[in-house]
Amino acid sequence: MKRAAIVLTTGFEEIEAIAPMDILRRAGVEVDIVGVSSNMVTGSHDLTISTDKELVEVMNELYDVLILPGGMPGAKLLKNHQEVQEFVKLHYDAGKIIAANCAAPIAIENSGALKDCNYTCYPGFEKQIADGHFTGDFVHQDGRVITGSGPAAAFEFSYTIVDALGIDAAPLREAMGYNRLVE
Repeated sequence: MKRAAIVLTTGFEEIEAIAPMDILRRAGVEVDIVGVSSNMVTGSHDLTISTDKELVEVMNELYDVLILPGGMPGAKLLKNHQEVQEFVKLHYDAGKIIAANCAAPIAIENSGALKDCNYTCYPGFEKQIADGHFTGDFVHQDGRVITGSGPAAAFEFSYTIVDALGIDAAPLREAMGYNRLVE
């Protein structure tokens, strides 16, 4: 079974955490919601989530995909948290999929994930990223790096992760009515 970790800290963007959690679980992926420093994390719109694990518990585990939602101040906190940076680098160096939505691409740059990479992010945050090339796409996949442009991209971002894990997301898109939205 494929495994995913969604890393949350204070001020995460709720839909960017909930959509991948839901969609990946529907696809049969084992998903751990990982709190950076607590097992209760409050998002940028005051939704509090109980996490499955704390970062300290999984620091030496490898997941097939590591997912970082954006949101403020969440993305900046992820970028400035030493253990989060080590966790991202561990996964990047191990050849795992790194997925960051909205402002969160600022939190994966230090791992080397954006070096020579095409990426997208919430408009304006590309100014805080020195590596890579900003595309402005809704969702962009460059090899094993998947980036999204914000809350509205959460579903497409999640389906892209499912496909990248080698699971066909088309039946999920259909069952969830997503195809009607984008037709």
